[in-house]
Amino acid sequence: MANTTFDGLNGWVLVMELALGTAAVFWHCSSAVASLVLAVLLLLGLWVVLLRDPGKGSSYPESRKPSAAATDEPRVGPGATGSLKHESPVRWSFMPSNGIQSCNTPDPVCMENENASVKALVLHRPTHDAECERGGKYPYAWHFRGRKRIWEVRVQLRFKRLPKGKICFGLVMRPAESHKKTFLVQQAQRTLLGALRAAIGNNIYHTPGDDPASTEGEVEFPAFVMPLWAVDQFHVAEPGKEPLLSANLDGIGMKRTDGVRPYVEAMRVTIDNLSCDKVYTFCVWGVSPFVDVSNWELKGLWPGFKMDAAKLSGDPMVYVAAYDLESDQSQRHLESCKSYYFNVALWSALKPPKAELLPMDANQQQDEPHSKKESKQMLQRKPAFDRLLRWTCVCGA
Repeated sequence: MANTTFDGLNGWVLVMELALGTAAVFWHCSSAVASLVLAVLLLLGLWVVLLRDPGKGSSYPESRKPSAAATDEPRVGPGATGSLKHESPVRWSFMPSNGIQSCNTPDPVCMENENASVKALVLHRPTHDAECERGGKYPYAWHFRGRKRIWEVRVQLRFKRLPKGKICFGLVMRPAESHKKTFLVQQAQRTLLGALRAAIGNNIYHTPGDDPASTEGEVEFPAFVMPLWAVDQFHVAEPGKEPLLSANLDGIGMKRTDGVRPYVEAMRVTIDNLSCDKVYTFCVWGVSPFVDVSNWELKGLWPGFKMDAAKLSGDPMVYVAAYDLESDQSQRHLESCKSYYFNVALWSALKPPKAELLPMDANQQQDEPHSKKESKQMLQRKPAFDRLLRWTCVCGA
């Protein structure tokens, strides 16, 4: 016989369904009987919720339960409150993958390749959970409080070799066969590009990519690419003296908002004097008010605007990348000309990509199947409230 378990909300909803349904049936027979049945069932529900084994009703899959350290509060960053009870659906992975990661973690994730040693930390508001966001009880809430940004990506990089050409930073997407954009999608794309150009000038390389079905030779991927100085904050330090990525970085290095001209000039000097004996910290958030990764949608480009980001990106996965081009003479950003310092796959468990697109790694058998399960778990409370609302309407009829 299958074990029956309740989490707090679903247990109460089931009990309320039984109670209200029973009350509705007996309403015309005897209001006293209906009231008695309702009281008994509510007491039974209270007993079930209070005495249940808390481990059995967890909303986390067994292989993905957070550690005690991850769910205690405060644990994440200085002054953080909240826990991972409202876990973010944002998922990311270095490519090649060393594991599928979540955002708002206490510590950065490390990766090395032949070009650089990298640490990365991804922060994101709980935009998928309005109640949690309003309450301000989530990891790094202290950092987002009073700011418009939806997310922030922090990267620390130490070069193993100096760049062969110009360093590029931006979003790269997978080429899709015959991916057509509607007029609204094209308008949203133009507006987004306009916002980027207003912030950093015309130093943006945008390509819609090649259609694999009609292109001979190497295919160029769709991309929004900027020079490295387009990041929003940077800092240079001696090894061992770099700031903690999970710490408050206010006052560390320089920010674009401190003044565009001195910022760009300082960044250009830094790029001209890159060294393998320095640690470089970069933070990016400028376009975040328009891109909600948790819900995988574009928003705010004009009043009331919201759009499924997959209409622009094709597959619901993008790559945040930094690379150099071996030859500045090439006007096309072909994969064969790139040397990646890091390449990060980014997606949402609420709108997961196809299974074959998910990063492959040694833990794939645990991580890959969970994206669709997590999507169902994060949305499972809505049907419960729908059922309760229907019973309330029946009883009031």
